[in-house]
Amino acid sequence: MMADFWKDTVKCPICGNEFMFSKVSSQAIKVKERDIDLKPIYKGVNPLKYSLITCPHCYFTFNEKDAENIKNEIKELHFSKIQDFLKTLSEKDMKGLDNYDTKDLDFYKKQIVIASEIYSILEKPFEVSRLLLKLSWVYREENDEKRELKILNNILKINNKFYESADNDRETIFLLFYDSYINYRLGKKEEAAKNIERLVRNYSKTKSPYIKAAKELRGELK
Repeated sequence: MMADFWKDTVKCPICGNEFMFSKVSSQAIKVKERDIDLKPIYKGVNPLKYSLITCPHCYFTFNEKDAENIKNEIKELHFSKIQDFLKTLSEKDMKGLDNYDTKDLDFYKKQIVIASEIYSILEKPFEVSRLLLKLSWVYREENDEKRELKILNNILKINNKFYESADNDRETIFLLFYDSYINYRLGKKEEAAKNIERLVRNYSKTKSPYIKAAKELRGELK
C-alpha cells in the first residue's frame, strides 16, 4: 500500500535556507465530487492543505507547484518588498508553522494569507485570486458563510480590477466563470447571467471544465 505522503526538499529563494516538506502522493488524491464552482470534495487526504510551503527561517510562503521557478519571478524590486513584508511577521504570527502531514487548518489559512500578499508583490493578481478562492473553500467547509462571502467579494474586486491584464484564454475563462459564480452567490443574478453567456458564447469550443460548470450554473439562474 502506497503512503499518502512523501518527503521532498526545497531551497528558499529569499534566504537560501533548505528545508523539508511533505508532498501528497498522487495515488492518495481522490476527488469524490465537486461543488457547482468546481470546489473539489476529496475522499481522504485534501491535497490543497499541503499545496503551500513556508520557509521556517524567513517565513517566505509559496505554492509548492512553483518551487522550481519562483526564484526567476522575483526581481530586485520584488525581493526588497518581500523582505520588508516578511520582517513584519513575528514568531507569534507564525505559531504552528508546519510543512508536514501534521499541518493543521489554522496554519494553512495563515499560509494562504501570507502567500496572497507575496504573490501580490510579485504582481500576480490571478494567483492571488486562486489562493483566496482556496480560503473561501475552507470557510465553506467550516459553514462560515459570512467569511466565505467576504473573501469571494474580495476576489471579485481583484478580478474586475485586473481583468484587462488577462493575457490568455485560461485566465479569461477563470475570471469570467468566478465573476459569474460570485455574483450569483451575492444575489446579483443579472450580472452573473451576463458573464455566463459571454463565457459560453466565446469559449464553448474549449475543453475547459469551467464551460460545463458555467452551463450548470446557468441552470441555477433560471
